[in-house]
Amino acid sequence: MVEFLIAIVLILILIVIFLLMRFSSKLGKISVDQETFKGAVATCWKELGIDQDIGAKKQRADDIQRAPQNLENLFKVTRGRAEYGEFQLEQILKDLLPSKSVHIIEKLPKIGKIPDAYITTPKGIICIDSKFPLDNYRKMTETKDEAQREAFAKSFCNDVKGHIEKIKADYIKPQEGTTNFAFGFIPSEAIYQYLTECEMTLVADAAKQGVLLVSPATLAINLNLLTVGLQATEISEKAEQIQKKTSANSPQHSKT
Repeated sequence: MVEFLIAIVLILILIVIFLLMRFSSKLGKISVDQETFKGAVATCWKELGIDQDIGAKKQRADDIQRAPQNLENLFKVTRGRAEYGEFQLEQILKDLLPSKSVHIIEKLPKIGKIPDAYITTPKGIICIDSKFPLDNYRKMTETKDEAQREAFAKSFCNDVKGHIEKIKADYIKPQEGTTNFAFGFIPSEAIYQYLTECEMTLVADAAKQGVLLVSPATLAINLNLLTVGLQATEISEKAEQIQKKTSANSPQHSKT
């Protein structure tokens, strides 16, 4: 996980270098003061928040790796379980995405529904739901009777299927400004692993409907990929600002 995040950061650095080289070539023979250039780059880097993002991403990766597999918090009363999932989701989003892109328990424009969270992107609104029904999963893991275990497993899958359909109906509305997919956040690596190993058909069918089931770790990976896209757009805009700043402070410009 940490290696993946480092790779993301390196990609961002390469994008910055490429854009700066491209804009530098456009300046032709204009002489640019080295300190002015460095200052412009440093300012834009800070404005993008990339320096802070690096630390936040690494910390989040470390937290995920150290996270215990204890499901006690998930199996408390429904209200407490929902709040636990929402809190975990909020922390991940705020750690990995620009604050202006993250909306927690806010009404969707046009649709009027209130997801646990949504992300604004140039391609549309991405909704995230974290209220998965887990009671039958708890019963399945607690019983020692094989027949009961199979019955609870089937009931759990039916619960998840029903919730997937609800996510699709409520939060996938491209005509109303959303993307053609939404995230179904499962706040437990153990439960997510069970689904991907034992109920892969269910996970695949959900994806075909546009509902991507994610755990804390896999949501973080998806958000890092999204962040690269968002920051690449911002970097392009900031690179243009660097060009303007360096042009304005060049000796040739001051003489004109």
